[in-house]
Amino acid sequence: MPTARSLDHFVICVQHIETAAEAYRRMGFRVMPVMEHVEIGTSNVIVQFQDNYLELIGDFDHCRNPTMNERMRPWLDVGDDVFWQLACTSTRLEDELAPLIAQGLDPQPILSARRRVRLTEGGWDQTDSRSFYTFNDKNIHASIFMSDHRKPEAIWMPGWQCHPNTTGRVLGISYLADDVGGDVDYTSIMFGGGPETGSADRVAFETPRGEFLEIVASAAAANLLPGAQPLQPGIAARGAAFTIEVASLEQCRWALRDGGVPHRLDGEQLIVPASHGCGMAVHFRQKQGGQ
Repeated sequence: MPTARSLDHFVICVQHIETAAEAYRRMGFRVMPVMEHVEIGTSNVIVQFQDNYLELIGDFDHCRNPTMNERMRPWLDVGDDVFWQLACTSTRLEDELAPLIAQGLDPQPILSARRRVRLTEGGWDQTDSRSFYTFNDKNIHASIFMSDHRKPEAIWMPGWQCHPNTTGRVLGISYLADDVGGDVDYTSIMFGGGPETGSADRVAFETPRGEFLEIVASAAAANLLPGAQPLQPGIAARGAAFTIEVASLEQCRWALRDGGVPHRLDGEQLIVPASHGCGMAVHFRQKQGGQ
């Protein structure tokens, strides 16, 4: 059965936000201008998709939130660019707290993530997005958080979703783990449902929108997650690859070629290595019924 929640957005910690933004522009994404979190102090750039989005976050030296300053260190110590956390959807964050506590987790206080956002037709708006973190203390790098968006029209704007590589949406995210089953209980609680499939090499969750979240054994990464970086020493699990749906794989190939991005065809998908995705491999897959 599908989980209760879907994939909301994906966050990569970057040391140089403009350099990271340019890496995704070169892949054929339309990247929004740099924005600042009003309360938190950090900066980000967003790549919007149809029903989820990618966030590249930086300027941590300006962070004014004590919890983030304390809990970000395990990620910042990894290196220049590393996948931070996946956010799952929530209709109203206040309704999520008691059930998570009852299941043994420790959700942090709700935090405003509002920011001024540039409109495609000119002018500005301000988001009304919130989050709370529920750290996976067993494997901190496999933590998941929740977000709600009380002004979705300031988050998803069609004008920012027209990508030269013809991307429509992120179909799924893949994690690498030394122990595939080690984080299943935590992930099941956060997503409100257990895995759809499971084996010694891979456990996969399916969301109500048909997206997937999978955990892949690090020993099987070469076969199951081409282009992904191996786990760094001391890290038991972390995000490793996006699977992205495009309307035209051929146009996507040309966009990558025009951007000078290394890529290769692997079966029916184009693979961009993690070295050109800010630590995340990117698997472009043809939309069914597309060109």
